[in-house]
Amino acid sequence: MSNTIEFLSKLHSFRDISKEELEQVAAYLKPKLLQPSEYLFQTGEAYHKIVYIVQQGKLEQYRQSGQILSLETGDFIGLANFMDASPYLSSTKAITEVKLLCLPATELQEFESLCPPLFEGFNRIIAKYIRDRGNNPRPVTSHALCLPARSIMKSPLATCGPSVTVLEAYKLMRQRKIGSLGVTNKANKLLGLINFVSIADAMLIHGAKANTPVLEVACKKSKIISPDTPMWQIEEIQHEQNLKYIIVAEDNEPIGIISQTDILHNLLAHQGLLFSEISNTTSFSELAIIYQKITKVASEALENNHRASTAVRNISEFHLALQRRCIELTLQKMETDGLGTPPTKYSFILMGSASRKEMLLNPDQDNAIILADNLATDKLWFQTFCEQVNTHLDEIGYVLCPGNIMAKNNMFHKTLSQWQQQIDHIINLPTKKAARWANVFFDFQHLYGDDELAATLSKHIIQELKQHPRLLKMMVEDDAEGEPAVGWFNRLVTRRDQSGKGKIDIKRNGLRIITDATRIYSLKHGIVSRNTVDRLRALVRQGVFNAGYIKSVRASFEELLDLLLEHQLDQMQNNQELDKLIDPETLSPLHHESLRMAMRTIKQFQEKLQVEFDVAEY
Repeated sequence: MSNTIEFLSKLHSFRDISKEELEQVAAYLKPKLLQPSEYLFQTGEAYHKIVYIVQQGKLEQYRQSGQILSLETGDFIGLANFMDASPYLSSTKAITEVKLLCLPATELQEFESLCPPLFEGFNRIIAKYIRDRGNNPRPVTSHALCLPARSIMKSPLATCGPSVTVLEAYKLMRQRKIGSLGVTNKANKLLGLINFVSIADAMLIHGAKANTPVLEVACKKSKIISPDTPMWQIEEIQHEQNLKYIIVAEDNEPIGIISQTDILHNLLAHQGLLFSEISNTTSFSELAIIYQKITKVASEALENNHRASTAVRNISEFHLALQRRCIELTLQKMETDGLGTPPTKYSFILMGSASRKEMLLNPDQDNAIILADNLATDKLWFQTFCEQVNTHLDEIGYVLCPGNIMAKNNMFHKTLSQWQQQIDHIINLPTKKAARWANVFFDFQHLYGDDELAATLSKHIIQELKQHPRLLKMMVEDDAEGEPAVGWFNRLVTRRDQSGKGKIDIKRNGLRIITDATRIYSLKHGIVSRNTVDRLRALVRQGVFNAGYIKSVRASFEELLDLLLEHQLDQMQNNQELDKLIDPETLSPLHHESLRMAMRTIKQFQEKLQVEFDVAEY
């Protein structure tokens, strides 16, 4: 049993579990041996009510899509089936002699509820399953993402010898204005990488002296890739391992380095022409013509980005560029018409998905305006301005908001002090209606004008909520009106109404729950980011959530966003009215399973939010 405990303690999923808890888990584990070519289970076979852990040997998993996955020491098998006891959707066969540890599902359910660290560990695995099942089947064909490492790396890699001191390395990086140095031996073989962070750690945490050789204290092993590694794979490695730099090497001899910024610049280089075209337009009709390219823009964004959230962010930048240019043309028109220039400072702001840079193919208008407090009597100028902006945005393709949440509406057209007074009122005297309004408005983001006005209002909201957080609890209650599309035994639940019968509203019953919960947590902890993925990362950095748990939430968000984006693209290409309703019966078995796992994770996220704000004293 001691060998089993030692084995479990080295696994990523069990790293935060105490020795006593490991002993409890180990007591229920039973060994199982597979011979080469022997199947553990085959497609369609009933669930064994066991989660398997590979202790030794290699297996292969054959999916219905034709994909073959290699399973090795430390991998879990059957965790997805554990969620609802569904039959196996793949076949798993031993390639070598394999030793497995078998954990009965009933005991695992008990441990999952009683041992939070184990729960976090399983969420990391679930996140990987969602990504593997949902995202890998789509082939990467984009020219940008298929570029090999040698095409985007900085070369040559700046290096130093192992005897170079910490101070010398620091001065060298400052002098050359670079962020890292490779450490190589006399044969030019890579020993590791140093950067400003590793030097700071060495001196401030480990007490290294300025004359200490870098190899002893500041040199860290770096991820090494071949020159032929495609950019999409490099991006995936950087994301999964949270790496800022990756070394490109041949026969362990460094030939270059790639940073996260290098990848971003290469992706942006493939999108610059369209933004230049937008900035050169001279009429609203030209903008409307460019708007019609949204299908092409969305298709290329999905093709050129390995993650749906990045693709959607790029689509949003297209929308934002069009809307900014629309405001510029409106200002030019008003001046030409003899109405003059803005009489005071203002900030034209966007709300909802636009503020989060999560717009899809046909967003409507959700906007407002913040005016400087020194506005005298010329309010008519801004009223005319807002009416024209809303009208011209509609002409371009951004339909008027059905709820009239637009800058031309006096309810969303106020001075900074008026906005502050309204926010103070709803925060101090919160109501259900105010909570719903806050879930819409509190995501605002500056689009045009003086961004200091928007920043001041944003800081005001966070400060007031910190002192009077009761509104947050009501915002949680408003979020609870949308339930994840998963029911008993974690099975998918579809709509029963005639308009969407048999379908799932991916936004209302999935994406919105994540964005609402993330917004509320961010407001509570003073996080100013608007984008959902950025907020999730910030919540991990501030220690609000475990990184493994947030990986599962983000993977679920990515999977639903990917499904919705492809669904709407298909509808637009077939001249159908766009909606957010997915029929799970039309999905492949892998996507169906991925959707179900994502909904389970979202349900847990919502429940965690409700429990935290229910027990808090508001």
